[in-house]
Amino acid sequence: MWVVFQKKERKIVGFTADGAEDLEKDSALPEVVNGLVKPGDLSEYDAIQVTDRTKAAEYLEAFPDKLVVKGPLTKPQLAIRDPETFSLYITTDAKDVHPVDGIPEITADGKSFATITIQKIDDRYKPQRGKKGDDQIYLRTNHGILRDAEGTDDINSIKLKDGKAVFRLVSEKVKRVATVQLLSTNPNMPDTSYRIEFI
Repeated sequence: MWVVFQKKERKIVGFTADGAEDLEKDSALPEVVNGLVKPGDLSEYDAIQVTDRTKAAEYLEAFPDKLVVKGPLTKPQLAIRDPETFSLYITTDAKDVHPVDGIPEITADGKSFATITIQKIDDRYKPQRGKKGDDQIYLRTNHGILRDAEGTDDINSIKLKDGKAVFRLVSEKVKRVATVQLLSTNPNMPDTSYRIEFI
């Protein structure tokens, strides 16, 4: 597969087909460039060959927003740019039995709990592992009690390990919707919230 880019602005304009055999570079360039709305002169473009099929699939997935051309024009290289924003992907073992609202429910008995799992992901929905995922997340709830994963200690923050953490929300004896806020000091990861209903 050939990745064709405009040299002056280093802007990627297209790809050749990812097949068993690649075209020669002299054939690949006009195939892509002539298909552009305003192609310009072929000398304004260059191409980088990708022979690794796994890398080709990654580059296709990252295009157009995340794939960039780096290095000198004498030896250009492709790179998937570092993510700029992150978020928390939140799941729970509590079931959603309401036909419309999409809010998971637990029994309003003061003992039942929902186990909540959070995973730090980047703007490509890729989980963040290792030290880049070890953020401190501060927790608040307007109803119920927040506890650690084992249910032994009350908590108001949790440390992500390998980008992941688990905690519990214990219900009250009053039927209402609790909102759990998840706050971070990381400026690239906006605060979020999650709702669970006590029924």
